[in-house]
Amino acid sequence: MQTIAIVDTSICTDNLGDEIIMDAVNAVVWELFPKAYIFRVPSHEALSDRTLGFIGKADFCFIGGTNLLSSDIRPDGLWRLKATDAPHYGAAQTVCLGTGWNDYMPEPTAETRSILKQALSADLTHAVRDNYTRAHLERAGLQTTSTCCPTTWSLTPEHCATIPTKRAPSAVFTLTAWRPDPAADRAFVELLRQRYSKVHFFPQMQDDWEYFRSFGWEDIEVVTPTTEGYTRFLESEDVDFIGTRLHGGIRALQKGRRALILAIDNRAAEIGKDVALPVVDRTATDEIANWIDGGAATAITIPQAAIDRWKAQFTGEGRVPATARLRPPPVQAGAGSRLVRRAKHALGRALRN
Repeated sequence: MQTIAIVDTSICTDNLGDEIIMDAVNAVVWELFPKAYIFRVPSHEALSDRTLGFIGKADFCFIGGTNLLSSDIRPDGLWRLKATDAPHYGAAQTVCLGTGWNDYMPEPTAETRSILKQALSADLTHAVRDNYTRAHLERAGLQTTSTCCPTTWSLTPEHCATIPTKRAPSAVFTLTAWRPDPAADRAFVELLRQRYSKVHFFPQMQDDWEYFRSFGWEDIEVVTPTTEGYTRFLESEDVDFIGTRLHGGIRALQKGRRALILAIDNRAAEIGKDVALPVVDRTATDEIANWIDGGAATAITIPQAAIDRWKAQFTGEGRVPATARLRPPPVQAGAGSRLVRRAKHALGRALRN
């Protein structure tokens, strides 16, 4: 039986976008390995002896499409990766699945390049979210292909053809508390209040709700702040999405709703360049107004050939053997931890006596 590990960004997360991403990551892994046993390890917390053991049992380890790659990987970063853990990831054939760079950044530090080369497989091609990420990883000496985020892989021409081109009666929007622009955010929401008969707010993070409250919009309804609640809302309400949350917008597209993502960082901006995702800058009020009025079809250009080539590494004749690797030595931290516990126990008995 094959064994797979997934670096799961929805574990210990404060962002519902991570759950939307993992829905897509899980679907891809299940497609490739329908009979595999799957371990899940956190990206937002440091690995323990237990989770290092899970990785040690894996034939392949997948890092789901998020923005956890960085030019300065630290144990307290988005991917809590310690240098001592990197060889364990590498031995498990760890591969990116639509993973992206955290932000616009300078070249990776020498230490980060070393960590990435140890943690990520040299034998497999890594699927990255955008060409900006691809350039960074290739400069670190890794093989890559730009596949966009796996959340977009279902946005085929056939699916996009079902998305309306005319304005819906209602709108749902998102805000981003960690990158606020009160003037621009107020301007686009006031535009929505003018153009739509009803406006809803989806708080993708708890801090977004607090930021939303600071504007004093008492007449705007709040969507249930869960991934399931938001998904059901999109399935039952005739709405357009306009907002700064990338995966809030992609979920709307998945559910056949018009969506315009307002770029506030590299993620939406770079995906928009690469695959024609509907993206404009948050401050581009005239462009937002023109989009609201409708007429433009959603025409996302998913890189299907690159996706198929990436998948072929795990299926058919192009498969990379999972057994063609050396495992790292057994995790030493566990033995050390047991010795410390035994010493503390012995000391406690001595003090009691």
